[in-house]
Amino acid sequence: LLNQVIDYYHETLKQNPEALAYLKQRGLDQADLIDRFKLGVANRTLGYRLPAKNRKAGSELRGRLTKLGIYRDSGHEHFNGCVVIPVLDGKGNVTEVYGRRLTDKVPPGTPRHLYLPGPHQGVFNLEVIKQSKEVILCEALIDALTFWAAGYRNVTASRSEERRVGKECRSRWS
Repeated sequence: LLNQVIDYYHETLKQNPEALAYLKQRGLDQADLIDRFKLGVANRTLGYRLPAKNRKAGSELRGRLTKLGIYRDSGHEHFNGCVVIPVLDGKGNVTEVYGRRLTDKVPPGTPRHLYLPGPHQGVFNLEVIKQSKEVILCEALIDALTFWAAGYRNVTASRSEERRVGKECRSRWS
């Protein structure tokens, strides 16, 4: 189900001028980058693709999406208003999702960076870890995508809990 949601967000991105403009501003608008990493956008349209919530199938599906963290208990999409970056395992399955707000103009206290609830799993750009003798470790997924867009394909990101490790490495190398 999580893979299907990411596929939907990915297709939605390709038709969303605001999200595409955000990626262009960040230098991340390359079609091969968008497709390889299945970048997407959450824009409150997922619910329109689901069976009605007053139907058994719709209620069950929304319950599963809530359990995964895609929907909040309130019934709203967790990543609404975000560019979505999935972390994929070696088989192409989604293990983690990161969302970055398209705009910094949000109410005070609204997070600009979101993840699925629960422990963070997976390694971004996993095949690089297996194939490269040297790897560029970035603190954030968007930073890693920026390196990738600049031609440095041997890049990964430390993300959330692992950020402490990245900071320790950076301080040793400084």
